[in-house]
Amino acid sequence: MALIPTLTLTDTTTYSDDISFSVTDSLTVASPAQALSLVTVTTTGGNHIILPSVDAKRYLYVKHLGVATLGGGAVTTTLAVETADDTAVMTLAAGEFMFAPIHDGNATLIQLQASGSTIVAEYAYWTAG
Repeated sequence: MALIPTLTLTDTTTYSDDISFSVTDSLTVASPAQALSLVTVTTTGGNHIILPSVDAKRYLYVKHLGVATLGGGAVTTTLAVETADDTAVMTLAAGEFMFAPIHDGNATLIQLQASGSTIVAEYAYWTAG
């Protein structure tokens, strides 16, 4: 199986010269994997384990949807992507997303935690093949 991620970055305001580039790769993936899923995240990260272990390389996608409930009002609190000991490896604001390879060689896990209230997030992961 192959996962084909593409990242495109365009910036016409930050630098004196415009920046526009795209990078595409073909990643070999295998089971286990998690299809695109939604989770309502609270301030207790241990209740929102989205990756049961990172003992093998996994490609992880997480997006902060910017709402407290599906169809609900907007939230401005942040979403932490954490290891089992509550160490944040990434913090996402409303609308932000991440896609990254995750692997530490141990049987730790990845969980999500809201900085306040609740946050709806979407996520998926694939195991490197």
